[in-house]
Amino acid sequence: MPDQKKKDISTVFCGLSTAFVVLSSLVSPVAMLIWFGSAYGIRQDVRTMDSCQSVLIMCAVALLVSLGLSIAAKVINRKGKWSVVCIVISAVSLIIGILFMLLLIFAVSQYRY
Repeated sequence: MPDQKKKDISTVFCGLSTAFVVLSSLVSPVAMLIWFGSAYGIRQDVRTMDSCQSVLIMCAVALLVSLGLSIAAKVINRKGKWSVVCIVISAVSLIIGILFMLLLIFAVSQYRY
C-alpha cells in the first residue's frame, strides 16, 4: 500500500476512535444518573433501569471498538502519534467507566427498599 493511503486510513480510524470515545463519554454519565435515579425511587422503574443498562453496555462496547480502531491505526501507520493518544484515552476511559459502573452497581445493591 502506498504511504499516503496508509496515513489516510489511519486518520479515518483515529477519527472514528475519537468519535466513539467522545460519544461514550457524553452518554454514559447521563445513563448512569438516570439508572441510579430510577433505582432510587420508592417504586422502581425497571423498564428505565433495563434501558439505561443496555445503553451503558453499548457505551462499553463503543470504548472497546474505539480501542480496537486505535490499535489498528497504529499497526497501519507506525509513525502516527494520534493513534497512540487514542489508545491511551480509550484505555483510560474504559477503565474509568468500568470502575464507575462497579461503584454504581454497589450503590444500587446497598439500597434497601
